[in-house]
Amino acid sequence: MKLNDASHNPLYYQLKQLIKEEINRGTYQPGQQLPSESHFCEKYGVSRITARRAITDLVKEGILFSLQGKGSFVKESKVKRELVSVSGFTELTTASGKTPSSQILSSTIIIPNEQLMSVFKMKPKEQLLKLHRLLSIDKQPFIIETSYYPLKHLPDLEQFIGEKTSTYKILKDKYNVDIIRSEKTLDVVTATEYEANLFQCNVSTPLYLIEKVAYDQQERPIHLSQSLFVTTKVSFTFTVETEANADSRKYE
Repeated sequence: MKLNDASHNPLYYQLKQLIKEEINRGTYQPGQQLPSESHFCEKYGVSRITARRAITDLVKEGILFSLQGKGSFVKESKVKRELVSVSGFTELTTASGKTPSSQILSSTIIIPNEQLMSVFKMKPKEQLLKLHRLLSIDKQPFIIETSYYPLKHLPDLEQFIGEKTSTYKILKDKYNVDIIRSEKTLDVVTATEYEANLFQCNVSTPLYLIEKVAYDQQERPIHLSQSLFVTTKVSFTFTVETEANADSRKYE
């Protein structure tokens, strides 16, 4: 298929529109690698400069993203997350109509350092479960999470944790623990080589870092997590209301 040399639209623009149409039709799926520049040169009879210009423009428009040495990929639409939500990953993802999955990278029982002892109000030799996981949505890596759980409140928790089970559901079903509130801090860091390999992104890609301390119905700190997200894959939202409105809803 040849492009129209007589058109008032430049060849790179015509090619760009054709690639957009193929993305919209689902020929190229979110996260999928685009064919090489030479593929488009042969398919549409254009020069490499034209193909490169079309792809570069699509990257600038946020439709594609490039990974050094790997090529160009179709950008995924951002997942929205409520920043102040107390729900777990599985519950939030399922509620959005998507499929969650997890891969346990490591699971170890540790003695806490001073910072963790302070968070969990622990004694020096009490134990924590440290759980390091890669959480995915529709099979696409979404969160690298490191979590800590106090085994004094959750004995033998390591025996129940699995890759196909919701941790918050385990807390509820096995220990009658409900997470009722959480405290979060949000920061921005850059991906290390290890994190870039897991996320399939470039080293130094900006990442959101959320640290969360979750409390149960007895106001005990029951869970501390440090979660990393690629900034281009998620948008955080939060709802703010006046005290007067919050008070009025108590009487509805």
